[in-house]
Amino acid sequence: MDDLSINPEIGFLPIDLIIQILSRLPSKSLVRFKSVCKSWCRLISSTHFMQLHFRVSSQTLQIVIQPPNPTEPNSEKLLLIDPFNPSSNLSLDFMDDCIKVRASSNGMLCCSSVKNKGVYYVCNPITREYRVLPRTRDRPFTRTQPFYEATLVGLCFNPISFRFTVVLAGFYRSFGQFHGNQFVSNVFDSQSNSWKRFEFPLIDEFTHMNRNQAVHDICSIYWLTQSCTHLLYFDFEVELWGKISLPPEILGTQYGSRVYLLEFEGLVSVIEISQGVMSTFILKDRNLEKWDLLDRVKLKCIGGFANSGLPVGQNSCFVFVAAQRNVLAYDRRSRVWKEAGSRSRCGSGSMYPLWFSAFPLKSSLFPCNF
Repeated sequence: MDDLSINPEIGFLPIDLIIQILSRLPSKSLVRFKSVCKSWCRLISSTHFMQLHFRVSSQTLQIVIQPPNPTEPNSEKLLLIDPFNPSSNLSLDFMDDCIKVRASSNGMLCCSSVKNKGVYYVCNPITREYRVLPRTRDRPFTRTQPFYEATLVGLCFNPISFRFTVVLAGFYRSFGQFHGNQFVSNVFDSQSNSWKRFEFPLIDEFTHMNRNQAVHDICSIYWLTQSCTHLLYFDFEVELWGKISLPPEILGTQYGSRVYLLEFEGLVSVIEISQGVMSTFILKDRNLEKWDLLDRVKLKCIGGFANSGLPVGQNSCFVFVAAQRNVLAYDRRSRVWKEAGSRSRCGSGSMYPLWFSAFPLKSSLFPCNF
């Protein structure tokens, strides 16, 4: 996507100062500012500005939560939570479909249609742009195909090339002429606008993965295995699946511990909660399986919340932990916990915990429908 020509001055201020001011404003405001004049529209829509704004705004991580039942009225409204402001609503009604959020990456959401099985979208909820992905197959789904709602859904959006990849993966049903021994994945590439299908022998330790915990780096998507001893990943560049071991500190304290997979500013991270302590590790070198310890946090001050909470997002400033009705944010700089958002806005009649449908979101202006 080429940058558009921009006037050297807009009004009385030099363009460099205008860019620095606008890059620090919320994405929602910038979408409205496109209508101020043609020069501002070209500026805000330019590749250089969108990438600059993302580098600035990505320091503020938000969490989006979707109501557990996507068929209920107003279910297209997401709850948007950040550590600095009251919770607010973010609507997905521009897609004109009953959808379910499945994955998040660099300001983009991957959603599946509830009414039309096999239909997937990639959208930017801030700019209200979306792209309908072609179906993975022309023939109707049958009982011998992977589940309608893929066991694993991953999204990886590259903020430099604007290219995104979607991975849908699952297993054949264990009846009929198939024997449940095939792991099937469909990988969509936005540049070719097509899917590729891969099949692998079933590996027992990969039979169950948390569908909400797919994270990415620049070239791969990762999932946590059932045994919590390895990460399963798919590398887009070489189109191969692989696995790596978790940090030795986690493998040595398996009993009674809980392990979660998160993204950390473009890197893969795992968080272990064990004996009232939350430890965060960052993957520094996949080939060498090298992990670095980022920090350790004692959870005694949040009491019983530590037993039911689940980490749902993090960056260098905050860690978000969600439970049944509320979300806490841990400030890594001040080492203080505080409630994020409003408990009344988070509450609903459903008994599903909030983390069941919580996803990290970095606000961006990136396009997804080109």
